[in-house]
Amino acid sequence: MVRALYLAIGGAIICALVACNPKTSVPEFDYEQLNAQAAAEYLKPVHPGVRGEVPFWNGYSFKFIYAPVFDFDDTEGAVCYVYTAEADGVTWTFTDESPRAALSEIWNDLPVGQVNLTVQGYDANGAAVGEPQNRSFERDNPFHGPYDPAPRDYREAAVKAAEFLHRSPVAQGWLKDTILPDMRYNLNCYPNKIWGGTIKLECFLAQEKPEYRDEALRVARTAADRLIELSQPADGPLPYFPPTYFGREGEQLVWYIQRVIDRNRDYTMFVDACLAAEALLNLYDTTGEKKYFDHALHIAETYRSLQAEDGSWPVKVNWHTGEPITAARCMPVKILQLAQRLMDRYGVKGFEKMISRTEAWLWENTIANFNFNGQFEDVNVADKAAYQNLTNCVAVDCIDYFLSKPHPSKKEISACIEMARFAEDQFTRWHSPLKEDAEGDAGDDFTTPFVFEQYSFQCPIDDSGAGVANAWMHIYEITRDPLALAKAKALMDSLVKIQDPECGCIPTSLYQNAQVDITEHWVNCTYITIQKLIRLDGILNPK
Repeated sequence: MVRALYLAIGGAIICALVACNPKTSVPEFDYEQLNAQAAAEYLKPVHPGVRGEVPFWNGYSFKFIYAPVFDFDDTEGAVCYVYTAEADGVTWTFTDESPRAALSEIWNDLPVGQVNLTVQGYDANGAAVGEPQNRSFERDNPFHGPYDPAPRDYREAAVKAAEFLHRSPVAQGWLKDTILPDMRYNLNCYPNKIWGGTIKLECFLAQEKPEYRDEALRVARTAADRLIELSQPADGPLPYFPPTYFGREGEQLVWYIQRVIDRNRDYTMFVDACLAAEALLNLYDTTGEKKYFDHALHIAETYRSLQAEDGSWPVKVNWHTGEPITAARCMPVKILQLAQRLMDRYGVKGFEKMISRTEAWLWENTIANFNFNGQFEDVNVADKAAYQNLTNCVAVDCIDYFLSKPHPSKKEISACIEMARFAEDQFTRWHSPLKEDAEGDAGDDFTTPFVFEQYSFQCPIDDSGAGVANAWMHIYEITRDPLALAKAKALMDSLVKIQDPECGCIPTSLYQNAQVDITEHWVNCTYITIQKLIRLDGILNPK
């Protein structure tokens, strides 16, 4: 009953919002109203589980902004259940006929911090039956604006960030060594992700700053040519794929990178070739040189030819044989984005069936059950149970794909709003829960808001913040909900706030600064942040 009410209310809101005029102007933020709206919305659980119908995705979750629903068992003989939440020596209680009720009734009364929840069954005579069930979790800070504004223009911040990396060994190494990458930038051990990110960054700089164009395109062409040269031949097991991992004998890499390379010399992440293909298409768009388009198209064709009957692909395979090394299937959103780009922007035909089958697999295996498991090149995906290492990245990629369509369906819009709420609930910190000092007192000394990447890496990362902000930008453009835009702006303003005002560095981790080793700055992450800064500038300053 409660779930049906939530769905009915959510559906009505979506229908009303979609009916709004998308040409309306950017709203002025009334934070008293927005904060009240946010508090009301936090009472609606995110994709609540239902026994036998909808899986409970939050078994490993440790913090919540939205009222959760937990998978407690029925107690024999119980006709109702008393929920008791204890925090800071104070208790809150309510009663429900189900042991799997939302905590909405008491949610906005609970203080920020650790909460201990007990659910006890009672029989018709009011006697306790069975053992109490327990769950501890963190009730996280809600959105409560206003937040500090960006100290500079978004486009200016984006260009300064690109200039910083262009002046660094990330780009300059390609000018000095045209045969192989400069491994002083250790992250060059990830060709698809890092060389691809460098190509995208340099294409952006070439378009934004004419004075950099010649040098930037020399960097981009050199990195792209090396990617193509490292790619498998047309008759290889993975035709035209560049590798996920790269290392030369005797190379001195940072220990944690060396460990990843040593473990994966014979493997490749199946979806990673998309990152190279997207970069090659960016270079084609910038230069018109068709060889880059052709190689990107060949990569997409390989995906099409190797797609399984159920619409999926493996997550990691042997580089030499193409055989999967684990039964896990890859999160295929980036493959969808590549195929859709080829069709929409360049008029390429023949990917319709692949897209349809992939979308069907994605809905059934990922979106319907909120199985947003992390699949990163430096994490072993095979030893993780379902829901053990959730990430915001898969959810926001899904949102970016579906809401980039010219006419997303109501089903797609509804699912994307729910995925954005998930990314906020599980990975966004609107205010810092702890100080950085040894005392660990509650406070807000850390630069907030921020977004961390995955359960296994609870570190605030720039492109995670930008990715969640981008999700809210998409939702704002479709619904015109000012709260969505306010959330996006707060997250992006925080990234500009941590930017070094002199050199332009936006650190990958918010724990870092411009002085840390260049290997700690992931060019692919910075490029994503740059993209979203430009996008927000376009929303707030429409031409």
